Amino acid sequence: MPRLQLFYVFMTSLFLALVMVPGLRRWAIEKRQLDQPDHRKTHVRPRPRLGGVAIFIAFLFALLLFDAIDRQVRGILAGALVLFVTGFVDDLYGLSPRHKFLGEIVGCLVTIVISGLYIGQLGNLFGTGVIQLPMWAGAPFTVFAVVGVVNAINLLDGLDGLAGGFSALALGAFLLLAMEVGNAPVMTLCAALMGGLFGFLRYNAYPARIFMGDAGSLTLGFLLGFLAVFLTQQPAAGVQPVIPFILLGLPIIDTLRVMGERLLQGGHPFRPDRTHVHHRILDLGFSHRFTVLALHGLTLLWALVALFLRQLPEHVLLAGYLLLSLVFYGGLRALGRQRERWPLFRNDSEHSLRETALYRTLSGWVAKTNLLLTLALILFLVRAGVHPVRLDGQSLVLSLLLPAVSILTLLMTRSYRHPFLLSLLFSAGLFIAFLTGEFQHAAGAASLLPGFLNSHLFVLSAAVIGLRILFRQDEPFHGHNSLDLLLAAMCLSVAVFAPALNLDDRLPEVIFKGMVLFAACKILAFKAQPLFRWVFIGMHGVLLTFVVRGMVG
Repeated sequence: MPRLQLFYVFMTSLFLALVMVPGLRRWAIEKRQLDQPDHRKTHVRPRPRLGGVAIFIAFLFALLLFDAIDRQVRGILAGALVLFVTGFVDDLYGLSPRHKFLGEIVGCLVTIVISGLYIGQLGNLFGTGVIQLPMWAGAPFTVFAVVGVVNAINLLDGLDGLAGGFSALALGAFLLLAMEVGNAPVMTLCAALMGGLFGFLRYNAYPARIFMGDAGSLTLGFLLGFLAVFLTQQPAAGVQPVIPFILLGLPIIDTLRVMGERLLQGGHPFRPDRTHVHHRILDLGFSHRFTVLALHGLTLLWALVALFLRQLPEHVLLAGYLLLSLVFYGGLRALGRQRERWPLFRNDSEHSLRETALYRTLSGWVAKTNLLLTLALILFLVRAGVHPVRLDGQSLVLSLLLPAVSILTLLMTRSYRHPFLLSLLFSAGLFIAFLTGEFQHAAGAASLLPGFLNSHLFVLSAAVIGLRILFRQDEPFHGHNSLDLLLAAMCLSVAVFAPALNLDDRLPEVIFKGMVLFAACKILAFKAQPLFRWVFIGMHGVLLTFVVRGMVG
């Protein structure tokens, strides 16, 4: 599958989720569809819980728009729809555990019947040979395994951003594995689901403004479970069954541990309590934010182990994973009993990282990068100005129209921060990046400047912009506004119609450069207008240079 198509799928799902979540949040608040706090939950105020609707619709729309739906994907989507409806009804009206389990089982059976996907072999888990399962045993075992993953993800969804971040990391690993073995359907499913998740996580990171609810957690667990089956059970799949288990093992092992402890204590295995791994870390005295980061870090560690050590024998990987998991939980239990001896556990707090002295120092240094951004933009524009380009009639008109309209806008508004002016600069940046996209083939005067400037200047600028956003004080990218969403929609529209525009594989590069130019211009327009004037003059000078060349011949 072309990686450009994966980019389209991801961006479509991402943008749709970003747009949908605020509306769903408002609707949930109006209809009082809120998750109420209790003694088990960490939030103290009611929160809307329909974020999973945005994830699923964004995921489904991106797939239907870009992917050819084959039998396996059709079966997975049919089962996922059953899980989504089950979770959505539970979010709105509430369902008993028995009815939820029934919905989960029906969804798994629907997928098995339609797609033909089921667990037929478990690999060489014990070093005695590959364990094969006949159809009559494999299908029930698949239902058991996927339902287990569904409930593990549902139980993991106890802290802001925890289940979503874990799932995004697991999907990233699945995507890399699918790329290696050439499993195009799994690649597309992962890209679509990751886009919806990242759009949702924008509003679910601590402190969360919306929860995914059961519509999100049940569907997410179901898709992760069957993606693991799809990766490992197809003919010549190329992925050992133990690898997805390691990737998804954190919530699975924790769920099995919690249920085992409840049974040993004579309780019901599904009785809610505060014994899950995130509760254990919180009880040590760590903050909500640190707990989520620690578990995401542990997930990332296991993902790297699964990716880089996947060629080891399966029984070695399984034994190592179980042993280290046992050490981890044993360490948590020991620390919980001795927490008063460790002052570190009493020093963490919920205060924002931005209130620390280190953050403020780094933020002050990063805020002094205006001159660096300006120099990078000026060097790019100088190189663009001497780059030989061929203009057709439409490009010539656009090279003249863009500076004329933007200069007129500046004269009328007297502000470099005006949204319309910034949108014109974004269009001009995209246009310049497109016309000068093939610097490696430049000749003549362009060869007077080093060839590395094209890519390296943009990488440097993107890194600086990333630092400005990470260590922001009052940057113009705190949150987002309608202009940012409009420009994101513009990029997405160009991506959708790329074949007609004949952009081909250059499209991601052009959009990347245009977005970097826009972000840099926006920062300078708000933070360093004297420097930004030179960038403004340089950008329009490049366009007028194109006009002169086109007219001369």
